[in-house]
Order: sequence, then C-alpha cells, then structure tokens
Amino acid sequence: MKTEKTFCKVSIQEMFLLMGLMLILFNGLIFTFTFITGSPRLLVYDTSWIIQFGFPILFSIIWTSINRNGFLRISEFNDSTLLTAKIESIMTKSYNRFDSETGNIEYLKKTKLARFFNYFFRENIKIEKTKEEIVIFAKKNILDTIELKIKNVRTN
Repeated sequence: MKTEKTFCKVSIQEMFLLMGLMLILFNGLIFTFTFITGSPRLLVYDTSWIIQFGFPILFSIIWTSINRNGFLRISEFNDSTLLTAKIESIMTKSYNRFDSETGNIEYLKKTKLARFFNYFFRENIKIEKTKEEIVIFAKKNILDTIELKIKNVRTN
C-alpha cells in the first residue's frame, strides 16, 4: 500500500473565522466577568491586551498554518473493501457517514455543537474512491491519524 499526502496553501478565510471566534469568546467572557463584578470594562488590567488580543491573533495564525487542508492518496492496495472498512471504522467514532449521488462518501460531525464549531474549524472529511486509488480530503491532523491507523493495524 502506498500513501501520499499533499497539503494546500494556508486558508486566510479559516484564519479570520478562527480569529473572530476566539476574540469574541475571550473578550465576551472577560466583559461578562467584569460586568458581574460591578465595573464593566473591556480590559481587565492595563497589560491584559496581550492575552485578550495578542493570543487569539497569534494562535489562529499558527493553528491554520499547521493544520492545513490537504488530501491523502492511497494506491497500490490489495483489497479495497477491507481498506474502506478500516477507514469507516476509524471515522464512525466521531463522524456520521453521508453517501452522495456520485459515489463519494462524506463524514460530518455527530453532535449539533460539534457541527456548529465545524463552521469555524472546517473539519469535514470527503472520500473519493476509484478502482486504483482512494483519495481522502481533510485537515492535516485527521489525515495523519488516518494514515497512522491504516498502516499500523494488526492483522490476526
């Protein structure tokens, strides 16, 4: 079995979505906390701008540059049904399977909260199968997990 991973360029749209989510969550919680304590303000301390604004911006830039979109191409395999079953057993833990009309398979998050956050993190998985190869489109972390589990499955 031969595997080949290829990654796309950094997505600016995903970076801004993640940055917006983190800025809203961090600053919303801090403003709510200061409002409850009786003195509503945006900054908790004079130097808290580093935590409140610097961290979400830097984290979103670093995270989207590390966890990029890509695809895993699996070829030269013996049994496609066995390989498809292995991939499905890996995916069914936290994803629901949706078959499309073209024969491709898509996996979406199971819970409603995970699907909501998936708007920002964009972790859907799409699998295209042909006779010669299987191509999996997903994020880098998911592709690494799938590749590791496919290659290192114990055979009885």
